Amino acid sequence: MVRKICLDSDVLISIMNNDLRVKTIFQSLDSHFYTTSINSFEIWYGRKDSENISELLQSLIKLELDDHSARIAADILRELRRKGELIDVKDLFIASICIKNNLELFTFNKKHFERLQKYGLQLPNFE
Repeated sequence: MVRKICLDSDVLISIMNNDLRVKTIFQSLDSHFYTTSINSFEIWYGRKDSENISELLQSLIKLELDDHSARIAADILRELRRKGELIDVKDLFIASICIKNNLELFTFNKKHFERLQKYGLQLPNFE
């Protein structure tokens, strides 16, 4: 079965930097690779002027924050706020898109996302 994996911004940066660890992981996977419009924003915003990221982003399936994903994010944020466990809203949007589309989120920043696993976020362990 082909996996559906969403690449977080830190993984996209690793790809642009020709990180051997990420290259090895990719070669071992039978997957469709995705990213989100939020990750695209983060990459465009943080890029160095000399970096050409268009080709990388065009090679991925991009998913948007739609109404269903927005509702998932709002429900999670409401619960986290009650518990006093706020999260960066961009990370919440990325996670909600992954939850809605049943994607695994490939990130090296697991600490940012671990508490969202109880809401259905899948965090594979490639390390």
